Amino acid sequence: MSLLYMHIDDDVLERMLLQFSALSDKAIRMAYHRAMKRTEITIRKQALNLMRDRLGLRPVQRSLKRRVQAYLKPGQDSAELKFWFGLNDLDPLLFKGGVRKAAGGLMIRGTYHEQAFVAVIRGRRGVWRRKGKQRTPLERIRVPIDDEMIVALEDEVFLNLPDIFLRHFETDLRGRSKLAAGGGHG
Repeated sequence: MSLLYMHIDDDVLERMLLQFSALSDKAIRMAYHRAMKRTEITIRKQALNLMRDRLGLRPVQRSLKRRVQAYLKPGQDSAELKFWFGLNDLDPLLFKGGVRKAAGGLMIRGTYHEQAFVAVIRGRRGVWRRKGKQRTPLERIRVPIDDEMIVALEDEVFLNLPDIFLRHFETDLRGRSKLAAGGGHG
């Protein structure tokens, strides 16, 4: 699990707001909130694509989407945007190439697992291994995620986060100023 925060320089925001000083405070707050929501969506998409590509997963599935959560602080000055990444072990069935049968077990991403098998247990399909010679107990097999994933997320996705936010904020402010000046659709 990892939690990352977004920090934006106040001076950059002040300079941008000076360009749009004709807008009301309410319009600026609405543009700010919308830019935060759009930034959340953009970063989430980029993070999911990075995780899928780096880990060699099948196209984005619900289980992977649940591993990237964004939290926008509610309230008038929603100046805080947090991202949470679930980097715990993954089910081998999510990976491209999946699971291959081998003599006496399964091959998962080049690793042999003795006495492993694919089965539906308690309504969920998974990869299991017997712990002893008897039918039970069973243990679920998981594939660990490298610690390098959080470094990749920080370096490739979060490095651009302030720029993405400022681009969305400026675009929304421009649209609102055109609308206020009477240049919008009606």
